[in-house]
Amino acid sequence: MPFERLFSSDIENTAYKAVSALQKGQIIVLPTETVYGLGVRASDEAAVQRLIQLKNRSENHPFTLAFSGIESINEFIPEIEPLAQRLIRRCLPVSLVLDIPSCESDFYLLPTTVQHAVSQTVAQKKTVCFRVPNHPLTLRVLTQFGEPIILTSANRTGQGEKSTVDEIIMELGDGIDLAVDAGHSETIASTVLRVTDGGYSILREGVLKRKTLERLTARMILFVCTGNTCRSPMAERICEHLIAQRFHCSLNRLEEHGVVVLSAGVAVGSSAPANPNAIEVLRQKGLDLTDHRSQQLNETHIQFADHIFAMTRNHRETILSLWPSADMRLNVLRGDGGDIADPFGGSEGVYAACARQLESEINKRLDEIL
Repeated sequence: MPFERLFSSDIENTAYKAVSALQKGQIIVLPTETVYGLGVRASDEAAVQRLIQLKNRSENHPFTLAFSGIESINEFIPEIEPLAQRLIRRCLPVSLVLDIPSCESDFYLLPTTVQHAVSQTVAQKKTVCFRVPNHPLTLRVLTQFGEPIILTSANRTGQGEKSTVDEIIMELGDGIDLAVDAGHSETIASTVLRVTDGGYSILREGVLKRKTLERLTARMILFVCTGNTCRSPMAERICEHLIAQRFHCSLNRLEEHGVVVLSAGVAVGSSAPANPNAIEVLRQKGLDLTDHRSQQLNETHIQFADHIFAMTRNHRETILSLWPSADMRLNVLRGDGGDIADPFGGSEGVYAACARQLESEINKRLDEIL
């Protein structure tokens, strides 16, 4: 079969052809946010054997399984550790080594030889390396394909990473059936993490270095109101203060304790400071809000946030209409499901009452999530 070369700029047509090639048992080259990868259908035993031979892969070097998102990984691991969920949802350039449960996992539907090719036994538990590649074309392919693929670096085992499709073709020759060309890629692979019981260890330090990982693995709490000048910035600063009290640390050391607190608005016209009354009320509490600037709620906020607290039911519905996937992480702040009234236009006393209500409700939420 003749080799076919496609380009990632034509996402719809290229994704269709890549999916078709996977269904036929072909080996394809796909771009990722790091290095190029070789992909085959994970459930196709013959295709996996071809890949093993092409890569000259050793038995103690298992392949990675690539998925479109956390929902599809849940079919392999029904109860994923919160830290692993966080990393999967954020689509960071990481590969996660996770334990496979002894039952109720689609892993055991794969052919036996494929199970062996993608797993290792660690401390009497089977582990598999999972990845959600953060590249629009490859994510489209995975979503349309509807099942996991094996995705491994596009080189022979032991050889250096290749940054162009031309280099990959020169090394692997006619072992490839189709290649998606996205131009020059990184030459550093994804970071590989072993995740267990809420912690992680670095098995391979790739694109993400240890210091960066400390920030990106942090739990994110997000508060949302309308204009991000009154309720949500007050909630952000109050929440930081309450968490710092619990951890007995200063506000600027919260990240070291694995927590980041942010705020945003659903209808922010332009960057603006916090309302003067909000600034004054928090100043009286010993908290500084003078550096705050409003920001529009966006896709990255939703993708990264572990806990999203809306000030009103209407805010919650607005967020859900734009990002339905946020549902399980999104609540109104008030535990009884009611609204935090907007103090905008009110006196300093109104803002003070709002701040007291925010503090009370945030304390209750922190009891639940910390």
